[in-house]
Amino acid sequence: MTKQEPTTENKAQKTALKIRPQVPPPPEGASDVLRAAVSKSASGEARFGEIPQSDDEWLAFIAAFNNPLVEGIRGMVAQSPITVERDEIEGVAVYHVIPDEIDPVHKDHLFVHIHGGAYILGGGEACVGEAIAIALGTKMRALSIDYRMAPRHPYPAAVDDVVTVYRHLMKQRPARSMAMGGSSAGGGLTLSVVQRLIEMDVDVPGALFVGTPGSDLSGTGDTFYTNQGVDRNISTYKGIIEAMVRLYADGRDLKDPLISPIYGDFHGFPPTILATGTRDLFLSNTIRTHIKLRQAGAVADILVYEGVSHGDYLHELASPESQHFLEELDRFFIQHLQFAPKTAALMMERMNSALNLSLGLDRSESP
Repeated sequence: MTKQEPTTENKAQKTALKIRPQVPPPPEGASDVLRAAVSKSASGEARFGEIPQSDDEWLAFIAAFNNPLVEGIRGMVAQSPITVERDEIEGVAVYHVIPDEIDPVHKDHLFVHIHGGAYILGGGEACVGEAIAIALGTKMRALSIDYRMAPRHPYPAAVDDVVTVYRHLMKQRPARSMAMGGSSAGGGLTLSVVQRLIEMDVDVPGALFVGTPGSDLSGTGDTFYTNQGVDRNISTYKGIIEAMVRLYADGRDLKDPLISPIYGDFHGFPPTILATGTRDLFLSNTIRTHIKLRQAGAVADILVYEGVSHGDYLHELASPESQHFLEELDRFFIQHLQFAPKTAALMMERMNSALNLSLGLDRSESP
């Protein structure tokens, strides 16, 4: 009787990294504000509950999740120097998010926001929370797209809606005057939309913000394991998160480039800034996306914050981490978005003042 050779599966089991249950202490290298928030937080998995088994159950689940968000956002708007107005663009619901004070540098710019929420949550009024934070932090107008979602509207509805709105906006302003982006599902959709625009030979936005993106929805990546139970916002991919992703995919392979843009082409992408943290379950997603962008020749910066879980760079707005993120995002947009002549003149004056230099812009060229 010959000795049986070990199978690939058996080999994998023998060499697999064993990860014990993890309850790390609050991050000592993070700010006091973030440390305090981490100390008070419970596991991200607990807030989701059991997996719904029908469309009606999913819709009830979505409403139960979204309703408290809407109340919180209404309170934020009431207390903040900002206006939020609902509108429609070619049948797609959108929200204009307009700070009371617009930075003159951004007077001709627009942030096209794609909200997160695991591809099924955060619709309606709930979609604008991140857009409000970014609009206030950069003093820049935003437009948040309330794209259609599963279970009623799986892929490609979300991508189609964002492309429709973006192409409509291009009738009113140059592509390079717009930034586009969002976090989590919003980051993944941003990548998918830009890949679609490039395929269609449509001018891409001047800059992208891709936060902790759903760029690989198959659960591939070290931190889906190493940060399991560590991320305070999404404790694990298995279970409810994977179920939501599969609703969006609607039967497609989760490694299909249409669903997981990490497997698609990144050539032709505009300058992109990415954000994540050391406790983020999607840290591997973000790192792999950054490398793919760089390999394709794109300008790509990445911000990795100590102790930050999934999306925490905007969950704790009073923290130094959030303030630094918004400052870096603003600098990135100013650097890469197209300037009108007057805006360019203003930037030159700022640089002259800061550096005590004369950069020699002929003011007579500005209208």
